[in-house]
Amino acid sequence: MKVNRFEYFLNAVHYCIYKEEVWSNRLLEKIVWKCFLVVSKLFSKESYYFKRRNKFRKDSNYQDYMYGQKAGQSIGLAHHLFGSFYSGYSGFFSLTLLGIYFKSCREFNYLFFWLLIALPIGLGYIPAYKAVFSNDRYLKYFKQFEKEDNLWLKKWKRIMMVFCVGSIVAIILGIFVAWVILLL
Repeated sequence: MKVNRFEYFLNAVHYCIYKEEVWSNRLLEKIVWKCFLVVSKLFSKESYYFKRRNKFRKDSNYQDYMYGQKAGQSIGLAHHLFGSFYSGYSGFFSLTLLGIYFKSCREFNYLFFWLLIALPIGLGYIPAYKAVFSNDRYLKYFKQFEKEDNLWLKKWKRIMMVFCVGSIVAIILGIFVAWVILLL
């Protein structure tokens, strides 16, 4: 199988975002269950807590709903986070174009304003959509990535963090560039 490096990179970043989302949901779940334990000790029998907790842990519908790779809560949020961070890079160009637009045109046009924002972000998102989301391509990569060792996962988690921070830096830089263009 010939591996497209761009596609592999985006799917690995998406996988790491998903893994972090599952980790944070499980942490939140533990915190909620600890709070539920305290409340159940105060107002009812402690055994009720353990029955409910064990029922949820064993319930496959609940596990699929929260952590399923096809349609779970974690993968849904991972999709949104990946799209947001990926769009941050295109957002730099949108903001730069907005700075040029505001500098050169004195008359404000809402349609042109929204086109300058949406067009670079939308056009920039097309390759990511094709590489990750078309025909649920990410599921094929997820199966491959689950076979990798912890060293691989640590490496790609660092790369994912750099990718996400880079997106935020790109947006901040875009705001700065637009501001500089307006002041010149």
